[in-house]
Amino acid sequence: MNWLVISISVVVVVTVAVGVLLWSKWKKRLLTQLEQEKHQRQQTENRLLAQLEQEKRQHQETEHRLLAQLEQEKRQHQEAEHRLLTQLEHEKRQHQEARKLKDLSQEQLSLQRTPKLTTTLRDLLVSERWKEADQETLRIMLNVTNREQEGWLNVASIHNFPREDLRAIDQLWVEYSNSRFGFSVQQRIWKSVGGNLKANDKIYEAFGDCVEWRVHKNWLQINELTFNSSAPTGHLPAVAVRLGGLSWGVDGFWWEKREPYVFLLSQKDW
Repeated sequence: MNWLVISISVVVVVTVAVGVLLWSKWKKRLLTQLEQEKHQRQQTENRLLAQLEQEKRQHQETEHRLLAQLEQEKRQHQEAEHRLLTQLEHEKRQHQEARKLKDLSQEQLSLQRTPKLTTTLRDLLVSERWKEADQETLRIMLNVTNREQEGWLNVASIHNFPREDLRAIDQLWVEYSNSRFGFSVQQRIWKSVGGNLKANDKIYEAFGDCVEWRVHKNWLQINELTFNSSAPTGHLPAVAVRLGGLSWGVDGFWWEKREPYVFLLSQKDW
């Protein structure tokens, strides 16, 4: 009986010892396998991190190259823009200088021509021969614009009328009438009643009342105008207003083609 117990005990001890040994070996293999897998994961992670770092550096290098290229293109664009602006400014100055030379040349020619042009008008105004001066004013303006045959000026003729000549004519009227007559005087009156390029009949009538081409709501005939120094302010020149196609008929003051005269009073700078 004791032998059997001893045998069983020995078997149990051996079995346990073998089991412990086997579990130890399995555990060791498992730990070794886990360590290898951990090492492999770390290597994989390191490779991925290294790859990501390399891609990041490549991306940064690419971005840097693109930024450098954009900066270079920006500088080139700015330089080209600066050159273009400099060229445009240079051309603008050349154009302005050419324009000044042209204007100066035209002004000099006009100044040389104007005294001869207005000699007769000056003499007539000095001697207060107002009606003849009025007719001479129209003659001068038709001569300057080559419209003697038509007998009146259109809007284009007034628009292109030499500024110096027009100013010289007006200044003579203003000077020798003590600032009572002249186109510039009429212009101030015209604007004071609201005169403009699209003025209606009420404005024309108000203007006529102010310069007394219209009295008691009736337009005066040519022979009823006042051709002396006591005439109302702005009354003269009057016959010269035919430059706009003005007609004097049975009913008085007819505006057949009034746009040129309206343009003269509304747009010209004295």
